[in-house]
Amino acid sequence: MSQNKTLFESVADIVEEISGVPADQVTPEKRLVDDLEIDSLALIEIAVAVGEAFQVDLPDEDLKELHTVQDVVSRIETATIDA
Repeated sequence: MSQNKTLFESVADIVEEISGVPADQVTPEKRLVDDLEIDSLALIEIAVAVGEAFQVDLPDEDLKELHTVQDVVSRIETATIDA
């Protein structure tokens, strides 16, 4: 990840890479399933990629709490603070 990218931009790039949704269409308020049409398998892949990129743990049971792109960003921020 480039240090010049914001956390949100990095997450948007991961979403694009896995789901094919262009990063410029990924906004914080977009709902992962309803707006971006990300299926459960892609959501797991995004969680794994985010975990590896930011060295945070996003257990499967936490995925049901991640409704929007901002939820993902907030979870990374919380995990980073707790670490």
